[in-house]
Amino acid sequence: MRLFHRGAFPLAALLVLAVPQTAHAAHGKFTFQYDVAGHTRTAALRDPADGACLDVTGSVGASGRAAFARNLTDGPATLHMSIDCEDDGVALPPGGSHDKPFKTVRFG
Repeated sequence: MRLFHRGAFPLAALLVLAVPQTAHAAHGKFTFQYDVAGHTRTAALRDPADGACLDVTGSVGASGRAAFARNLTDGPATLHMSIDCEDDGVALPPGGSHDKPFKTVRFG
């Protein structure tokens, strides 16, 4: 008994290629500083997903804006003042740092 018909293998290969791929991630960490009750804290996002708008201070249970960022990932990041990443933003290449306030970040 044959398990595959001759035409089944190419069809199976096409189905594998048609399955949506998982989101890519920037490998490494993105560090930022923020203020809590007058004390500066440092936090990091590790291997952040591409395309998602991430609220950096919200990710650590804080509010307000971050004051410093360092992109130690292998992908570009865009820093935004808005909560929804809808403003123009500031590009931050891999290895780059930024010392102005921002609220959200998007990778990719």
